[in-house]
Amino acid sequence: MIVGLTGGIGAGKSTVANLFKNLGVPIFSADDIAREILDTDQTVQQSIVNKFGKVCLKANNKIDRHALGQIIFSDPDSRLWLEALLHPIVAQKFIVNANNSTYPYCIVEIPLLIEANMQNKVDRILTVDCTEEQQLKQALGRGRHNESEIKARIANQITREQRLAESKDVIENNDDATYLQGRVAELHKLYLSLAADKNR
Repeated sequence: MIVGLTGGIGAGKSTVANLFKNLGVPIFSADDIAREILDTDQTVQQSIVNKFGKVCLKANNKIDRHALGQIIFSDPDSRLWLEALLHPIVAQKFIVNANNSTYPYCIVEIPLLIEANMQNKVDRILTVDCTEEQQLKQALGRGRHNESEIKARIANQITREQRLAESKDVIENNDDATYLQGRVAELHKLYLSLAADKNR
């Protein structure tokens, strides 16, 4: 059984994924898969250079993900083009990973699960939800993006309401570690039961 873990930037998806991982659940990250594709898939690399030019290449001729990110988050059409290129390959790879897993269920962390219309690639959707203020605080705390970049990414994602409407399960992340651990343990028990039913 594949559980799709999603949520807005800074919502706490990685924190939740690590709690499941500590329980022995296999975790696959769509972002990690996308990074691997950008670093190793020459056909994808060439398509990106053909589209955006050498401005998105590093000195070693690898894709400069930061430069590419600046292009796509300032131009919705470019973002949609890149997503159309990457998302089918990402989905194919995480399905292979899931099928190779021997655990009763696995979790695939996919920030843009609903935006990419990947709902039919997973058996169940788990959303980590929090207020926009909390998102901003947590995302700034990582130090990877400034406030305007984070707000641009939030604006490029669907609304909390849209995400919650698509979700079977929700974890409210309000910075309470004890609650998070308890909720993950509760869902872990549920997913083991559902996976057992599915595999009968």
